[in-house]
Amino acid sequence: MVQSARSRRSPQARAERADRILDAAADLMVVLGPAKITIEDVARRAGVGKGTVYLHFPTKEVLFLVVLMRTQAETAARIVRVMGEDPVQILPSRVGATSLEAFGDSPLLQKVFMADTGMLGTVSETAAAEGGEVTDQRLNDLEAYFHLLREHGLVRTDLAREELFHIFGTTITGFLMYPPLLESQGRNVPTRERRTQLAADALSRSLGETDDPEALSTAWPQVVGLFDNTVQRVRAEIDRYRNVRRE
Repeated sequence: MVQSARSRRSPQARAERADRILDAAADLMVVLGPAKITIEDVARRAGVGKGTVYLHFPTKEVLFLVVLMRTQAETAARIVRVMGEDPVQILPSRVGATSLEAFGDSPLLQKVFMADTGMLGTVSETAAAEGGEVTDQRLNDLEAYFHLLREHGLVRTDLAREELFHIFGTTITGFLMYPPLLESQGRNVPTRERRTQLAADALSRSLGETDDPEALSTAWPQVVGLFDNTVQRVRAEIDRYRNVRRE
């Protein structure tokens, strides 16, 4: 019996096909925004059939979620690489600066967080419905990160780890979303580089960072391992869609 081309397709070929779909969707999200994109648009740009897109991604919203997860995994991997170069890079001010630099280099993340808040809402709702476990684990990992820093005396200890995490998250979000709002009102804003410096300074001061070499060296491998585990977890979730076996 002769196997069809579909049944002969290797796992690698399926993953590569999914990547083409994700690349196409990411390009369209930047140019058009999610509201104007159809699955037909994505399929056409990726060079596959509409049904093939649905083999990997059951809804348009799930497709958008996986696109964003892939970009966020790349950002997290960048943070891990930078952390591996120097223990001081595990401090929240450095993590925040690396995150903002990565956001500034990503047209998609700029679109989501700095230009199209409607997209952010759509993706957040889908994340809660489809990827809740991974999202919860990422948040737990960030809280664990601040617990480690607090335990080693690298941040202030008069606040709970949840409060430290809250300061970090709202500071980064504010530095991402506030500049477009000011620009829309005709206000001047600092350059991207200066905004990154200001964010790092704000985090360092508000979180009471210390750069004790011994404490940094002790916490360093634990923090890098925690962030790396987060990256691997997100990538595993992405691969669940890339390596579909329904055909």
